[in-house]
Amino acid sequence: MAPPPELVDDAVAEILLRLPPDDPARLVRASLVCKLWRRLLVDPAFSRRYREFHRTPPLLGFLDDYGPRFVPTTALPCSKPAFDYGHWDPIDCRHGRILLYRRDKNSLFVWDPLSGFRRRLRDRKFPFYPEFNSAAVLCAVDGCKHLDCHGGPFLVVFVDSDDMSEVTRAWVYSSVDDAWSEPASVQVGNDSYVDMTRGALVGDEMYFVFALGARILKYDLGNNCLALMDSPRVYKRQAVLMPTADGLLGLIGTDGSSIHLWSRKVNPNGVAVWEQTRAIELEKLTPSDNLCSEPRVIGFAEGVGVIFLRTDHGIFTIELKSQTVRKVCKHGHFFKALPFMSFYTLGTLLALCLITHFAAFIHMLS
Repeated sequence: MAPPPELVDDAVAEILLRLPPDDPARLVRASLVCKLWRRLLVDPAFSRRYREFHRTPPLLGFLDDYGPRFVPTTALPCSKPAFDYGHWDPIDCRHGRILLYRRDKNSLFVWDPLSGFRRRLRDRKFPFYPEFNSAAVLCAVDGCKHLDCHGGPFLVVFVDSDDMSEVTRAWVYSSVDDAWSEPASVQVGNDSYVDMTRGALVGDEMYFVFALGARILKYDLGNNCLALMDSPRVYKRQAVLMPTADGLLGLIGTDGSSIHLWSRKVNPNGVAVWEQTRAIELEKLTPSDNLCSEPRVIGFAEGVGVIFLRTDHGIFTIELKSQTVRKVCKHGHFFKALPFMSFYTLGTLLALCLITHFAAFIHMLS
């Protein structure tokens, strides 16, 4: 029999376009089929179509603060050695960029591993203590959908609480100006400091939570002003902020073996109120011996709806839509998980290997 006719390039591209983005190893295996497939996969036009087709960048892994290190949550086509960051502390990870603090230099760095861009931020005139401050890095391109904003301008929002003056302040670094703004401030009272958990970006506003989730700090980027908000309740095992699927501010906290999800909505009277939208009973999703002492939510990956849960037996992820539970790390001693979300293409293979082989990045900056 004659061999079947070869597929035309357009048909092959349509097939490759539907490879799931959360399994990047499939892209590598597909590139090994033949020269045609490899040529299509490395074409920048295909990469652009791939991002537009799938729209939401997949979760590739997370950075933790115990060690710390990068922990893949999907099969990556490169080895996964253990790492010690040494003097480095990951502060935030968003829009393809990683914000790092180097303790011995008292300096902040922004690294875009997929483009190779890295910058040491201009020295600050204010202190930074990772245990009592928080900061966020975000894309600064107006109207960007964050499908591929690597290498463009960015902002860093830094918030600090001063117990002596009972004031919380916020500064913003602009990569375009290479400068920090004048601070915005708000009176917070005593015994209030910003928690080191990751903040949430909702529209043009950054939100940070105070210790134990007692209150929430809102920073309006457009107007450079701070405001305080009440949280729905205090969670002794810390609370994590998140943007909801409908573009509102949400909050996650644990109470015993239950996870509570909240959303801040406007009621019929035009008043913003907190509404509990969901309660997840963990004992129904995972054996009780995985929980032991009270579990703790330590992170959230927006867009894909994945919760990071710390237990005595390791770190688990919970997909809100399917309620699928996966154990992604056997160690559970850290306090936050910073999700790394980005589309993977063949051109990013080296960059992902740099993340997992973090010593290479440390060498570049030392």
